[in-house]
Amino acid sequence: MEDLEIQRRAAIRELSAAVAAERISIEQFESRLTLIKQAGNRATLDAILAELQPTGAFPASHAMTRTMPIPTNLAPVEPAELLRIRTVLSSSKRAGSWTVPLRLEIKVMMGELTIDLRDAVFCSDVLDVELDVLLGSFTLIVPAGAQVENECEERWSSTTHSTRSTRESGPLGLLIRLSGRVRWSNIEIKERLRPDQEEKRWLKKVFGG
Repeated sequence: MEDLEIQRRAAIRELSAAVAAERISIEQFESRLTLIKQAGNRATLDAILAELQPTGAFPASHAMTRTMPIPTNLAPVEPAELLRIRTVLSSSKRAGSWTVPLRLEIKVMMGELTIDLRDAVFCSDVLDVELDVLLGSFTLIVPAGAQVENECEERWSSTTHSTRSTRESGPLGLLIRLSGRVRWSNIEIKERLRPDQEEKRWLKKVFGG
């Protein structure tokens, strides 16, 4: 798995070089970047980068060929059925590219936990999250366009749902259902653009276009 992560990073560097040299469009970059994050082996990475000129990120023996098709329906990494995350008397955060399980069980006791799903890989259009939060703080950052249903039993607690500047984003087709118990705690649900989308918006705002 560690070797595959190294290969993914090398593939992302090659893809970035291609878009910087204007050999592919921004749209092609974004679609291939998603496929790279989902790729399960080296052969799949080679196929995703087909038609790109080698930049030296890969050894010569793995140079891409123009005859290899670009896959359009890659199966993502097989998700786990359940992942339990516990934070007790501490502060933690989970973010970046990771394969989200079909169900999350979150326990926070006198601590702080942030789960950032913007760069995560979803293998289902529904994610169930069961919360057990006591005297703590839980922040859930979801990609713009995701639908969040909060059915938690809350006692002496507060919940906020912020969309900031993502109202123009269309539906993503992803439903996140929250359930469980929240007591003497604070829950924040934040809808945000992906980091690369936020950077593009900032560049567009600064330079126009």
